[in-house]
Amino acid sequence: MMSLNLKKLLLTLTILSALTAVAAAQAAQPTSTSSKDSAAEVHYFRSTEIAAAFAKGATILKGSNFVVMTASRDKPGEVEVHTRFRDVIYIVQGEATIVVGGKIAGPKPVTNPEEPRGASIEGGETHQLSAGDVIVIPAGVPHWMNKVSAPFHYFVVKVGEAGQ
Repeated sequence: MMSLNLKKLLLTLTILSALTAVAAAQAAQPTSTSSKDSAAEVHYFRSTEIAAAFAKGATILKGSNFVVMTASRDKPGEVEVHTRFRDVIYIVQGEATIVVGGKIAGPKPVTNPEEPRGASIEGGETHQLSAGDVIVIPAGVPHWMNKVSAPFHYFVVKVGEAGQ
């Protein structure tokens, strides 16, 4: 079992990697004086706001190439593939099993071409997720939470992939 200090180190490195990717992508984009970017401001959210966001699942902050969201599940979801965003997922409460990689089985009709869906995954790697865990899923990689113990709450930071 991984020690708590090692988990904290991995979480810190993951968050720093995500923030570095955000900063690098923003540095590569032209600056505009006509609109404010959320990344240029400090944002603070009270615990009551976060609790309310988890209750409904909400986007709490959006920048030019990132989105910070709260998410809750009480049952398995569909397979997802994000074509433009890397997901950095931090588990706040509960447990789930996630399958990543492999191939989508039973593709669903495309309603959003940037996020194809499916019924299940053939192959892939299975990971057990619990409070304090972090998983980083690159753009283009299928992922599926196929087992969930409610309540299951997590933060998702979607970071735009370079060149996407």
